Amino acid sequence: MATAAAAEAADAFPSTAPAASSDSDSEDLLLLPNLLPSAAAPSSPSHAQLHHFHVASLPSPITVRALPSLGLSFQLWPSASTLLRVLPASPHLLPRAPAPGTLPLNVLELGSGTGAAGLALAAALPARAVLSDLPDALPNLRHNAELNAPLLACAGGAASVVPLPWGDATAMEEVAAAQAEAPFDLVVASDVVYYEALVDPLIKTLRFFVKGEVVLLMAHMRRWKRTDKKFFGKARKVFDIEVVHEDPPLDGWRHGPVLYRFTAKKRHGKK
Repeated sequence: MATAAAAEAADAFPSTAPAASSDSDSEDLLLLPNLLPSAAAPSSPSHAQLHHFHVASLPSPITVRALPSLGLSFQLWPSASTLLRVLPASPHLLPRAPAPGTLPLNVLELGSGTGAAGLALAAALPARAVLSDLPDALPNLRHNAELNAPLLACAGGAASVVPLPWGDATAMEEVAAAQAEAPFDLVVASDVVYYEALVDPLIKTLRFFVKGEVVLLMAHMRRWKRTDKKFFGKARKVFDIEVVHEDPPLDGWRHGPVLYRFTAKKRHGKK
């Protein structure tokens, strides 16, 4: 979740709302089912939860703290699990395959939330990952980055945290400028298409970062027809989009997370 408007809208929804039909046209966002083990127990009286992601190539799990009572940016969303599970096992989807002796990939994660996916990719690929979200989400995101720093360092990866409201030109320029000597190879995102009002800021952000040879890998679970139609309709005007993986439906849902690969359309005849 990565605009101020999203933060305000999220306050209207309780953190215990039930799941909704994925074919609904309603614009009321209900919270999503959690793919993580139900055994994850609160780690403090404030209902913080520690969750562990096991990735085959890593010697120990990625651990993240979720704070469900604080809102959507502090929860674990289903498609993050798909992204962190599929990408390390699918080097052909990356703009360049990691190999011993080569520089790590430079990765930008949009709407990082808890950072579970970005941190897992930083360790497993390995990569230098920049995790981004709204300013209010950054303290917990930094906490999770620090919690996993030893594992990332051991694997040859690293993670940093930056504020990046979608559609904010100044913020986007600052993030890009900080990467001037090591431009992003890959942009990743999971469960970032939800509010219709965020479609245009998200498209603006994708157009800024996903150009040239940069690849976007986005995990998404279909929920609202109108929002999905608007997003993909606009996105297909500027990106070539390919479905590269589909998970089976989650319990109680008609759809499971789908992984999409976006590349900028070639503009023939223009230099």
